[in-house]
Amino acid sequence: MTDTTMRDAGSRISRPNWHGPDALPLISLAGTSGKSTIGWMLTKIFGLAGWPSAQWLSSGVYVDGDLQDGELGPWSRVLLAARYGELRVVMQEMTAETVIGAGLPPRTYPIGILTTLCGNNEACLLSEEASRERRALDIVITSMRDDGLLIVNADDYDITNAAVHASCDTFLYALHADNPQIQRHLAEGGRACWAANGAIVVGDQHDQTVILDYMTVPATLQGTLLFQIQNLMAAISAAVAVGIDPLLIRSALADFATDPATLPGASNVLRYNGALVIVDSPELVTTLRQIARSIRHVPHRRTLVVCGSLPRLSAVELPEAGRILGGIHGVAMLHGDNEESSRMSIIKEGIASATVPPILMNAPNEEMAVDHVLNTIGPDDIALVLADDVEVALSHLWPAPVISVTSHRRKSNR
Repeated sequence: MTDTTMRDAGSRISRPNWHGPDALPLISLAGTSGKSTIGWMLTKIFGLAGWPSAQWLSSGVYVDGDLQDGELGPWSRVLLAARYGELRVVMQEMTAETVIGAGLPPRTYPIGILTTLCGNNEACLLSEEASRERRALDIVITSMRDDGLLIVNADDYDITNAAVHASCDTFLYALHADNPQIQRHLAEGGRACWAANGAIVVGDQHDQTVILDYMTVPATLQGTLLFQIQNLMAAISAAVAVGIDPLLIRSALADFATDPATLPGASNVLRYNGALVIVDSPELVTTLRQIARSIRHVPHRRTLVVCGSLPRLSAVELPEAGRILGGIHGVAMLHGDNEESSRMSIIKEGIASATVPPILMNAPNEEMAVDHVLNTIGPDDIALVLADDVEVALSHLWPAPVISVTSHRRKSNR
């Protein structure tokens, strides 16, 4: 492998029509997870590069990092500013409901990023939610310009199958260079991004550029959160494609962490009382599986889990979610009201199926469950808070932990 970090890693890429007379500098972000994280990674890169940028993400519309009032009005002004060259790059997070309901103009976006559909989970693929997401992905693909570039997660086979129908060039990324899709793409003269020896690499079959040591990026939790490594690769691929210097990309992402203010519940890594606290609100059971794997690989004394009904997971994924939680061991603090009893029963059955299930405890609500963990956690412990209501969980954990012995009363009086 050749480390050519000093060169322009995108110099041999067929560049998308980024600033042509009939083009808007748009990046679409589509898929079931990772979109906002990738958007903020790119925002940091573009900010360091001095590129005026804007983005419409799940948390709102931002211009140069500043949250705007409202969404549709500010977004209209953002597009007008982009058309007249006042903004150099604009990112738009695609939600399935909006894409299917309102549609997208065909052949408009010069750059698109496809993150994941179901993470190769067959149970998820059978769900109505996955069917809706797949329809939305097809619309996003048709919205790509013929002279554009589609950045594709080659680790998700359903994503790569959808991308086959794209009329533009593709740029693949995957966790390993021996991914069959990556190998085929490179053999055909394409370029890709992959992970090797603790680093993220961009290259073709003959020449590679080492961009970043992902092990040191805080968001990856010492390189154990694989989906965060994939998010890094997606952002790096897009930045390379538009000509950002690799050294600048490295500088922008080296200290990237998921900020609870802008990315609440996106595997936020917090510290308390000498312990590690991870706050997530998983949309896919594959995300939960990767977090559990990360916990096993990070040295720690014991594990404490806070879990409710996992409302963002589809019902068909709950049994597997329970089995994953059962394999974490330690202590599981469960909470959920009567309306969620059927989901909680499925989760508990999955936990009980583990060979050595964790100790189960119950709390009246999410606030009390988080309070119990804060009262219990000690040095070298890991707490995993799977938040049903991210705002409630983070209100006790960030920016500084707040333990309340009356939280059950406050909730009942709301």
